[in-house]
Amino acid sequence: MNNFSDFIKIMNEFINFFDELISIEQEKLDAAVNNRVSFVEESMHKEQAAILKLRGLEQKREKEQERLGMKEYTFRQILEHAPQDAASALNPLFDRLSEQVRLTQSLSGNIKDAIEVNLHVIQSSLSGGTSGRETYSASGQKNNNNTHNHFTSRSV
Repeated sequence: MNNFSDFIKIMNEFINFFDELISIEQEKLDAAVNNRVSFVEESMHKEQAAILKLRGLEQKREKEQERLGMKEYTFRQILEHAPQDAASALNPLFDRLSEQVRLTQSLSGNIKDAIEVNLHVIQSSLSGGTSGRETYSASGQKNNNNTHNHFTSRSV
């Protein structure tokens, strides 16, 4: 187990990382659903910082796996080749990490869907839906756009 203690610590760091990332993704989803663009942008900045942190964790994991002689091993292969005490400590960590990755992927898909719906609403509005036709004069009064007396109108 002593051989694997650093690897176990790294797996716990991954779990803590994904806890933080899930929180960021949930905030981003809430912002996207509520059409709060500035909060989506803020979440994206946090997400970018998290990606850098993830790269660092990946490098640590790769170095540790190499040290253990398991450079190209998957998590399941590591469990199969690790001593029993290390495998029993790693198994719940791998299960938790797998669930966190699935949840993160699900949240990302939901965020993408919410943003696509918002974009569709904006495009519909811009292409001539009922909203978006209202204009205002320089004094701030609402113009009645039901009449076609604009200079580009073809009616005479």
